[in-house]
Amino acid sequence: MKMKLSDARLSLLIAVLALAIAVPPAAAAAEAEAVAEKSLYERLGGYEGVSAVVDEFADRLFHDKRISQFFIGMGDDTRASFKQKNKNLVCNVTGGPCKIISRSANDAHDGLGITAADFDVVAGHLKDVLNEFKVPEREQGELFEIILGLRPAIVDRPDETKLSKDAPTRR
Repeated sequence: MKMKLSDARLSLLIAVLALAIAVPPAAAAAEAEAVAEKSLYERLGGYEGVSAVVDEFADRLFHDKRISQFFIGMGDDTRASFKQKNKNLVCNVTGGPCKIISRSANDAHDGLGITAADFDVVAGHLKDVLNEFKVPEREQGELFEIILGLRPAIVDRPDETKLSKDAPTRR
């Protein structure tokens, strides 16, 4: 039996109504929103946004007397490599297409004697740079959740802190 065009339209209407009954509007809207949600990488501005933040962040680390001892002996080429490795890392862990090109956090920081206070200085610089670039709180929170997950692999001396910001740096 051949279906008439009006029968086809009627079948389509019935199928659409059945789907609407099976998937409540709120669930459909939530599903559509989830599909439309951008990755953290995209919400940070993609590679350009990540790159700009990492460049400023790294420059602050290189010049902070409280932690500059970790960057002694780094020439311009080594500093550029440090920045690129961190750009790739942030790009990758936030859902971007970059490949991580550095060693594990454990291997890269092993033996440096990084204290909890040193880590907090670095985290403070990241927070300041994210604020300077007007990164929204939600995205900052998501990024910090990732970064703070690296803390155990980076901090060698979690119980050691410095007496004050004016105290001489160790080493």
